[in-house]
Amino acid sequence: MLLAAELIIVCVLIGALLVMVIEEDKIRKSKVPRGALEEYWEGRERRKSIRITSSFIVRYTIEEKAHTKLNCRTKDISSTGMGLIVNEKLATGTMLLLEFILPETQKLFKAEGKVAWATGEFDERNELGKRLFHMGIEFINIGQDDRNELVSYIEKIAESK
Repeated sequence: MLLAAELIIVCVLIGALLVMVIEEDKIRKSKVPRGALEEYWEGRERRKSIRITSSFIVRYTIEEKAHTKLNCRTKDISSTGMGLIVNEKLATGTMLLLEFILPETQKLFKAEGKVAWATGEFDERNELGKRLFHMGIEFINIGQDDRNELVSYIEKIAESK
């Protein structure tokens, strides 16, 4: 009789242990995996320079294909780079030669830039049905006079808004 009671107690304990393991597994599987927080954004702009929304034509040449000049549009511009909307996705790090005339000016600006990032949405297309890609370009080489004029233009536009 004592042996039967001990056997029942052991079976109850094993059953309780199995229930706990199964419940713990359910809880673990139901939780959304969380990544490590590397940085916290507090809502203010983290860019190094003022950026304005502006749309104008930019002519660019991929340095590796210097014989081909292509046109695209800007999305925004700052003194350190610009956002472009193009018809081809270029790899990060691709070097570009850029030529553009800012709205309200007649001066041709020339700069060398590097693709900092590129993305493409499958549903975003131009009037001819070609896919559009967004690229962030970092100015690598721009003349000091051109940079000064660009900063003046951007500050003037930013103040008027």
